[in-house]
Amino acid sequence: MIIIKREDIRWGEMGATYLYGSQITYHADGHVTLKNPLLASGETLKTWFSSVNYQATRSQPSLPLLKKNHTYRLSMKMRVQPTNGLYLKLTFLNRYEEIIEEKIERQFSFSFTYPEAAYTYRLSLISAGFEALEFVSFSIEEDAGV
Repeated sequence: MIIIKREDIRWGEMGATYLYGSQITYHADGHVTLKNPLLASGETLKTWFSSVNYQATRSQPSLPLLKKNHTYRLSMKMRVQPTNGLYLKLTFLNRYEEIIEEKIERQFSFSFTYPEAAYTYRLSLISAGFEALEFVSFSIEEDAGV
């Protein structure tokens, strides 16, 4: 299923979340508050996947399938303390789970082009002096401005 716009991708399950020392609160409206002032810079806080092994994880992919060589805009709805405390990391992989390209962004809204050789991708939140996070959701849509 290829989607032109996928809004409201939420935090999801705890499986790919950094739990050691983290205080995580799931709110009734769907947003998540996460606090961990002792988290080291460079640690992966959370990862979303476009392809998973269902038999191993018993979960479904949280990211939409994308078209090769198309440009997309990723927009995050979240607040971070301190302001520049997180990086976003997009990792594109080939059929053999080998990394073919990585894109690291400090902005919470940016455009990217899905590579021709990509088979799957994942999105990670990486600590850069992070202390607290209030995460609502994010969206991925085709970028009409390109």
